[in-house]
Amino acid sequence: MRRPRRSGRTVVALLAVLAAAVPATAVGVSPAGHTRPASAQVRDDVDITGLYRLNANGSTGTLHILSVTQGQVTADFRYDVINSDEHVNGTWDATTWTLTLVRPFNPTQVYTLWLGGSNTYPAHLVFGGYFTQGGGRFGTYAEYLWRG
Repeated sequence: MRRPRRSGRTVVALLAVLAAAVPATAVGVSPAGHTRPASAQVRDDVDITGLYRLNANGSTGTLHILSVTQGQVTADFRYDVINSDEHVNGTWDATTWTLTLVRPFNPTQVYTLWLGGSNTYPAHLVFGGYFTQGGGRFGTYAEYLWRG
């Protein structure tokens, strides 16, 4: 049995139809400002404090979230190459599950991370996002290790 041969125009037309079917909110729009549907929330009062394995644009280390009080966060970064704690401050938005940390580096780095995870809270908490530096955005993720 011979397979029908598709012309280049047919393939392009099919791709155009598929692209039109993708909601605009799914293409190039940051999740910032969007709230999670109730079905996606693990818990409303999620406790993000603890130690996380960190990878920021290939630089590895840990993120230790020490406290969250009324949306104000204190934390420590410890990059493997530096091997000393760097105290940082930031904010936690429990509505959008967005963590923002400011690292007073030269130049300053601003980390914007969104909480993900599973319904086995807290065992599988993960933050994903980016940090900005010198006009660029660099991928970052932090995986929960333990509460402490």
